[in-house]
Amino acid sequence: MGLFQRYDQEGPGVYEDDEEHGSFVTFFSCYFSKLTRMVASNLLFLAFNIPAILLAYLAAVYFLPLISSSLAPDAFTTTLANIGITAAVGSDGGDASFQLYFVLLLFVVMYTVGMNIITVGPVQTGLSYIYRNSIRRTTVFLWSDFTTTVKKNWKPSLAASGISFLIFLVLLLNISFYNNIYEGPYGQVITTVFIMFLLFFTCIQIYVYPLIASVDLSLRKIYKNAFLLFLGRLVPTFGIFLLDLLVLIAIPLILLFTFTGFGFTIAIAFYFFFAFSFTQFLNTFFVWRQVEKYVLVEPVEEEETEEDGAETCDTADANAEVTTDKDENVTK
Repeated sequence: MGLFQRYDQEGPGVYEDDEEHGSFVTFFSCYFSKLTRMVASNLLFLAFNIPAILLAYLAAVYFLPLISSSLAPDAFTTTLANIGITAAVGSDGGDASFQLYFVLLLFVVMYTVGMNIITVGPVQTGLSYIYRNSIRRTTVFLWSDFTTTVKKNWKPSLAASGISFLIFLVLLLNISFYNNIYEGPYGQVITTVFIMFLLFFTCIQIYVYPLIASVDLSLRKIYKNAFLLFLGRLVPTFGIFLLDLLVLIAIPLILLFTFTGFGFTIAIAFYFFFAFSFTQFLNTFFVWRQVEKYVLVEPVEEEETEEDGAETCDTADANAEVTTDKDENVTK
């Protein structure tokens, strides 16, 4: 199934719906069957991430001109004309270019927050727990499960959001310096290297908060597992990243320029009610399958006994015990 790998063997990662429909259909049926919960989760994400949105906006305003002088507000009209967008040049060119510059900032902010680069970590962990339980088709109480998970995991989640912001800041400073200030040799090569690091780090972030919500590990081991899963599932992870870009950037951009007068309103509604919950549910769906397959410990097989009847009974009890223990270790 490409991005949604087929799990047609016995063991962790196999669900009845997968055997009947495949992971692709399972994903969409699971998401849209819980659509009301997903919309509520999207609104919850926006409400609690207002500080992250403001911080991302300030970072975008500061770093875009540093990364490229053509992205400075004063030069943006000329930049638009150079790429063939001449509607912004004219009697009202200033107003039009300002509106388009604001749209650019909006898309950068939505991408940065939606990809968990700048985010309120405990909120993201709480929502990842909701998404994971929805995927497992277990009982979910949106508010109580969310607040309980936030309280239990606020320390590693807050540390993770601090780490992601600092790494993002360092990478942007390096990209800005080597692309716009540095005049020595190989400046573009070094800039490309740091852009690739930023891309890799963004992909690793896909794993971090679902792992915090799903396994009882230290933050160091969370990042270690996220890095190893990223390397082991490199191509599918990049595929998920591209799907995230499609939802967070490409679709709103198409809506904006297709519906002209109402395009901006439709794009905002898309962000408010759908975009974030869909991408993060998609990420959690993908990550949880990798966790089940590569991270969780396999049940230990019961040793054979001489009596067949006793063997069957003891094995069933042992498997039930292991499953209970595993669930206690996974669900926090």
